Amino acid sequence: MVIPSSALAQEISFGEKAEHVFVEVSISQGGEVHVQHKIKPSKTAVEVKTIPGEVSNIEVLNEDEKAAQHAVSGDNRSIVVFPSDSHVYVDYDLGNVLQVDDHVWKWDFRYLESTNFVFPQSVDLVFVDDRPVMIGEQRGIKCHGCEMVLEYVIDEPVIKKDVEWKQEKFAVFIRTLSQIDGFSFNQPSKTLSFEVKDPNEFVTVLLPLDLLWNPYEVFLEDEKILDHEYIRNDTHIWLNVKPKSPGTLEIIGTSVVPEFPILLPILGISVAAVIGLQLKYRINLH
Repeated sequence: MVIPSSALAQEISFGEKAEHVFVEVSISQGGEVHVQHKIKPSKTAVEVKTIPGEVSNIEVLNEDEKAAQHAVSGDNRSIVVFPSDSHVYVDYDLGNVLQVDDHVWKWDFRYLESTNFVFPQSVDLVFVDDRPVMIGEQRGIKCHGCEMVLEYVIDEPVIKKDVEWKQEKFAVFIRTLSQIDGFSFNQPSKTLSFEVKDPNEFVTVLLPLDLLWNPYEVFLEDEKILDHEYIRNDTHIWLNVKPKSPGTLEIIGTSVVPEFPILLPILGISVAAVIGLQLKYRINLH
């Protein structure tokens, strides 16, 4: 039974806050958002606050997939679920929250419940407050008591650059929407550099450790900028920056490939694997 009266919903909303099992936000390839709350059984009426946005297509069901008694506020900001002996699922669509600009999807998200985000299959990297987060096999992330700026790119382009040193070839991969020019590697100065043509675009570099060891310092036109080193295994590391203006980006490492690298056989195998995977934009070096 649904009671749409806003006055009744407002009166009941002074009751207890619903105890959640989970809140899940599912994002489609086209940016459509669906939300599901699973709340615990309760002997009293409980209130579910919806995530800010344009809420529509509200459905409230019990574990038997039958309609559960509830009341909805006039602006859909609050849903009151009446006493229930079973878990209750509150589902709705959420509009006007994801904005896309130059292929970058962005959501200024704030919701105090811990929230799971599930992304399209084509997304393997997201940015939370400009910090990169790699998406695992579960296709999502969890945000605790969440206030963040969420950004991601679908099928982000991957640029492959080859560096030759001591008759060996090393593959460097750059993920970005920006145009990249003038790629070069300077062995004596331990520096990898290239020109970034577009401002405020994420630039993620996949570096072979046998070419340039971390930690790194990153400079844009000789000015040091913030970088994030966020995934490393025995052969590679992921480095991310977001230049605020066009210019020459320089990545300076602590050391370069040794004269007689001992990991070249391993490196050859790993680079071959990365080259194959990058064709699908699904690089995963866990």
